[in-house]
Amino acid sequence: MLKSLKYILFLLISVLLMYFAFKDQNLPEIISKLSSIEYKWLILSILCGALAFVSRGLRWIYLINALGYKASRKNSINSVAVGYLTNILIPRAGEISRCTSLQQVEKIPFDKLFGTIILERVIDFAILITFILITLLYKFNEINLLFSKVFEGSTGSFITNPEKLFLISIILIIFIYSVIIDFKNRIKKLSFYKKIVKIIIGLKIGFSSIKELKNKTPFILHTIFIWAMYLLMTYVCFFAINETKNLNLFDGVYITVIGGLGMVVPSQGGIGSYHFAVKLGLVGIGIGVQSALLFAFAVHTAQTLMAIVFGIISSLLLLSHKKNNE
Repeated sequence: MLKSLKYILFLLISVLLMYFAFKDQNLPEIISKLSSIEYKWLILSILCGALAFVSRGLRWIYLINALGYKASRKNSINSVAVGYLTNILIPRAGEISRCTSLQQVEKIPFDKLFGTIILERVIDFAILITFILITLLYKFNEINLLFSKVFEGSTGSFITNPEKLFLISIILIIFIYSVIIDFKNRIKKLSFYKKIVKIIIGLKIGFSSIKELKNKTPFILHTIFIWAMYLLMTYVCFFAINETKNLNLFDGVYITVIGGLGMVVPSQGGIGSYHFAVKLGLVGIGIGVQSALLFAFAVHTAQTLMAIVFGIISSLLLLSHKKNNE
């Protein structure tokens, strides 16, 4: 019951943020502009996303090998794709699904796989912080304007704008609630002391895998490549819409950060939260509201469809591999 309620709340926040993103806009006019998009750039963005999937799967193998286990490239990449698909369907469940998928076909202990995922998240967070610092350095005025738009009403006070106060309150309530429920569910699953100790040991081993890496250079290169692809996924889409064609690479870093922070909000597959964040970010650097929404809708839709298609194909491939080895 509580789990169902959590997912309903995720869906609710997506609906609310989509409403606030497109509020007071001429939807038929925005829809009519879809035909003006140069879709070749969206296809290129999808290709960048697919390459990031592949590189993430290959990078994962280095951590797994450092623990003394072996995993095929195909199964590792497919498990990554399944994780992204799961995150769209069930927010915050992608990492669990990714580990479970690989565990079923490679027979690697779940706790050790999960330890490597946590290590990946620490590394990715460090790179995100770097992107944020670059953004603060080159886009300080734009970020200041963005926060002014979010936290100030038309009279200059956030508190006097009940609409925005309600929106932020809902986001905070759902976020805090989801964290509490996730923690509660994890505690329920770890019912015995021995199991808790086993998980902690597994996580410790997962973190120690970075010390045992024999091929640190390829691991670092994959990490750089993954984030370069994430940046290009956004940047190349600038050329798909007339009004964003003149934006530069630093603008790409800025929107990548803003969009990434939007995806952190507990929403259904980033629906609404990504659109709302990117809209504010693009408006802050002088892009019209309709073009900003068109960009956010096009990019998010393209990347979501990519994750769904690759995720379904990967799920079928993993299922086939499992059946053939039973």
